Amino acid sequence: MISSGLRYQSLVSVIMPSLNQGEFIREAIDSVLGQRFRRVELIVVDGGSSDCTLSVLAELAAQDSRLRWYSAEDHGPADALNKGFLRARGTIFGWLNSDDYFTPGAIERSVQAFASSPDWLMVYGQGSHVDEAGQVLGRYPTSPPSVSLEKFAAGCFICQPTVFFRRSMWTMLGGLDLGLRTAFDFDYWVRAFKSFPNRIGLVGEMQACSRLHDACITLRMRRTVAVEGMKVLARHFGWAPGHWLLTYMEELLRLPPNERGVVDLRAHMKEAMLEVSDYLRPLELETVRRIIDGDPRLNGSPI
Repeated sequence: MISSGLRYQSLVSVIMPSLNQGEFIREAIDSVLGQRFRRVELIVVDGGSSDCTLSVLAELAAQDSRLRWYSAEDHGPADALNKGFLRARGTIFGWLNSDDYFTPGAIERSVQAFASSPDWLMVYGQGSHVDEAGQVLGRYPTSPPSVSLEKFAAGCFICQPTVFFRRSMWTMLGGLDLGLRTAFDFDYWVRAFKSFPNRIGLVGEMQACSRLHDACITLRMRRTVAVEGMKVLARHFGWAPGHWLLTYMEELLRLPPNERGVVDLRAHMKEAMLEVSDYLRPLELETVRRIIDGDPRLNGSPI
C-alpha cells in the first residue's frame, strides 16, 4: 500500500507521443487516467494527426482535467517527447506510446519503488507484446539492472512503456537524441546505465503491454531499428555485434515475399551491411559478408 505522504507529494507526468493512432489512443489514455494512483498528469503531444485522434483527445480532455494535449507538426517521436517533458510538472516521468497501455497499478507500483529506494533514479518492469486486438504474443525479454552493461549488445532488455524515472535524471542526462528515428529509447537506457549504474531498479510485476501491429515503428521500420541499434552500440562501446544485422535478415526472410518491400534480398542486405560497416569489427564484418554472400535463401525470385 502506498504511503499517504507519497500519495500527495508525488506528481507523475506521463508523456504520450501520438500520430494517427486513433484506433488505439483511447485505450492508452484510459490506462493512464484510470490508474488508482490519481496524482498523474497526461500530456499528449500529437504530430498533426489526420484521423480521429484529435476528436478523441478533445472528448477525453473535457472529461478529465489531468489530460492536456497539443497538436502540431514535429520531427518525430523523440521531438514530441522532448517537448512533452519540457512541459511536465511532475517529479517522476514516464512515457507511453499511443498504441501501448499500462496494466492496472503500474504507476503506483513504480512510485512505491522510488519511495522504498530513494537513491533510485529509474525503474522498469516486466512487459508483454500484444497484437492489434490486445492478445498476448509473448513476454518481453527483460533482464535485471544487475547485468553487465555489455548485455545491451545482445539486444534491448528494457520494455519501454514500463520505464519511469525521476525528473532529476532527465535534468542530468538531457533529452532524447533527435538524430535517432527509432532507437532514441535504447540510447537513453544505455546512457542511464552508464551514468547511474547502481541507481536503477526493477519492478517485478507486469507493468505494461507494447503493441505490435503493421503501422507501429518496430515492424514498419525494421531496417532502421537494426541500423540505429548498431549505431547506438558503436557510439557507447566502440563497436556493434553483427547479429543485429543478421537478425534483421532473418526477419525479412520470415515475411511473405509480397510483404518484404525488397526486390533483390541479397543486394538489399549488402547495402545494409555497407551502412553499418563502420560499426563492425573487421573480422565480424568479414563474417557477415560471407553469410550474406553464401546464404542460398537470398536467391529468391524477384517480387
